[in-house]
Amino acid sequence: MNKAGWLKWAVAFVVAAALAAGAWYYWPRAEKGPQIQGKPFQVKQGRIRRLVVSTGTVKPQVGAEVKVGARVSGRVEKLLVSIGQEVKAGQVVAVLEHEDLKAKLQQAQAELSSSQAKLDRIKTTGPREVARAEAELAEAKATMVLTSLDLKRQEKMRSGDLVAQDALDRSRERFQVATARLSAADAKLLQMKSAFEQDLKVARADLAASRARVVTARVSLDYATVSAPISGVVSSVSTQEGETVAASLSAPTFINIVDLDRLQVDDFVDETDIGKVKVGQKAFFTVDAYPNKKFMGEVESVQPSAKIVDDVVYYPVTIKILGDYQGMLKPEMTATVSIITGVRKDVALVPLSAVRRKAGKSMVYLQKDGQVTPTPVELGWSEHVLVQVVSGVEPGQTVILPRGSAPVTGKRSGH
Repeated sequence: MNKAGWLKWAVAFVVAAALAAGAWYYWPRAEKGPQIQGKPFQVKQGRIRRLVVSTGTVKPQVGAEVKVGARVSGRVEKLLVSIGQEVKAGQVVAVLEHEDLKAKLQQAQAELSSSQAKLDRIKTTGPREVARAEAELAEAKATMVLTSLDLKRQEKMRSGDLVAQDALDRSRERFQVATARLSAADAKLLQMKSAFEQDLKVARADLAASRARVVTARVSLDYATVSAPISGVVSSVSTQEGETVAASLSAPTFINIVDLDRLQVDDFVDETDIGKVKVGQKAFFTVDAYPNKKFMGEVESVQPSAKIVDDVVYYPVTIKILGDYQGMLKPEMTATVSIITGVRKDVALVPLSAVRRKAGKSMVYLQKDGQVTPTPVELGWSEHVLVQVVSGVEPGQTVILPRGSAPVTGKRSGH
């Protein structure tokens, strides 16, 4: 064999030897325990939690986000805030042109003064006119009494033929006139009293209406000054100085204010896990902005109505945020939520990488007395990189974390 042939056979031999060595190194040898390559791990005894993991969004609580607008139309004269600015409840954020509203208020105040003056006049003149009518009635009564006595005397004297018939007739005529005047005076008094009461009612009603118009005009003027209803941060501005806004069926929005101290997480749990979620359960979540920060929470509500996304059924779950999160969380941040639906204590725990599948069963490589033996195990809950071993190994025993082959996926912690 020439030199080139020897070189070819030598390269082939080296390649074959390398492949054989690699296969030997990475091939799991259950039947030859001492040949298993990996790191030993002592089975731990500890706590494991059943977690329902889902995705949610940080949102303002109900009432923590307010759209601020104007209830009157007009040109924006001043806009006093900008995006990102902190505002306090009651702080003026915008002022609309309001000269016309001032004029309407002044007109309403003038009408109020006129109505008050009219009522005062009626209260003064009405009783006087009633008193005058009462005096006329008293006078008419006195006249009638006098003419009645005179008529009786004349009738008595005529019966004794002491006076002429003509004198009796004149006396009777005066009595009748006095009686008519008395009736007229009595009717006039009733009329004056009724008119006074009616004028008083009308004047008081006019005064109340004038006061209402003043209040309406003042409120309209106040609407031209737009104030923040809550404390928070300006999240958006939708108008500018000089623009004209029209308030018709709805108030035009000037700015949005969000109270960043009142946030929650709107979570969406898969229908396969929603049966495990209950109000009051503890939870924690992370956001992409702070991947190493764990925020604590609690299930506040589980909505009965579902939301279907890409043919997958989810149920909205509200997570109340606990602890200090101010200055970090903001609305619309994506949150990875873990709801703690159960806890088991004092259980055997091994890494998921220690578990392999063989013949449809879960197994670990148990090291005992210098020998490595494949041992079937029954698995329970899993949390992150750990899995519960229900039976097969006990705390304190040693298992091997094999190299090369893929670990068993394990059950989801929510199952």
